[in-house]
Amino acid sequence: MKILITGSDGDIGKEIAIQLKKNKKYDLNLLSNKKKNKKKSNFFYQNLLNPIKIKLKPNIIIHCAGKHPNSRSGNHMKNIYRTNMKITKNLIKFANKKNVNTIFFLSSVDVYGSKNQNIVLENQKPRGLNLYEKSKYFSENLFCNENNKFKAICLRIPGVLTLNFKNNYPIIIKILKKIINNKNVLIYNPNKKFNNIIDVKEIVRFINFKLKKKELIGGVYNLSASNPIKFIQVVQLIKKIIKSKSKIISKKSNKKSFIISNKKILNKLNFKTSSTKKIIARCCIL
Repeated sequence: MKILITGSDGDIGKEIAIQLKKNKKYDLNLLSNKKKNKKKSNFFYQNLLNPIKIKLKPNIIIHCAGKHPNSRSGNHMKNIYRTNMKITKNLIKFANKKNVNTIFFLSSVDVYGSKNQNIVLENQKPRGLNLYEKSKYFSENLFCNENNKFKAICLRIPGVLTLNFKNNYPIIIKILKKIINNKNVLIYNPNKKFNNIIDVKEIVRFINFKLKKKELIGGVYNLSASNPIKFIQVVQLIKKIIKSKSKIISKKSNKKSFIISNKKILNKLNFKTSSTKKIIARCCIL
């Protein structure tokens, strides 16, 4: 099975490749925008803003590439929108031409925009989207177009925990760094439920799970930790695992919080995500 990973130079794409490499059944190929990788056997150099001309005919594409407001490449929103939409259109043309079977697209829970609800569900209409969020939402629609020759699985994921903490999910990583350094931690709304987190290991577990199935059911799915717990419990768990002396200071806030529903991915695809506690624990022992 030939797999092509876009965004293999980024933290998420790089770690997905490391995890998938453990399965000897996969012929893993990486799309890179760095010329230094051109001579490596499983790397293909390609600027995704241009038509894709690589000779490879992959069965599966895992699409991690794209521009984010926090990326080092810049944060101009119009440029982000144009870039992400151009990449999506070029990838779809390539996939249809090469008769790709399935595309896994890493989308974002940001597509829900202004989250006035307590629980976010896939059938909720987005509202108040900025240009980055629109680029993700419109890309989902293009990938799931019934005229495509491939099936698309669009995963709406929250902040992703990776081995590289520098560009990681801000809330948990900021707290983690403070606890590691035994600094006091200030948290708001300590009793609000929390599951807005995922790690690369869980994303790869889902991909492996789906690739074992004979029939692939496309669509848009939330993919986050299951079994939400109070945010104060999240912080206490991190503190306990690290054995930190940090003091936790709690304050109430009017800022709204939300949890992510995983019912669709469980009921339709029969995939049960790991619990919030388990993913937090994995993060702390990296």
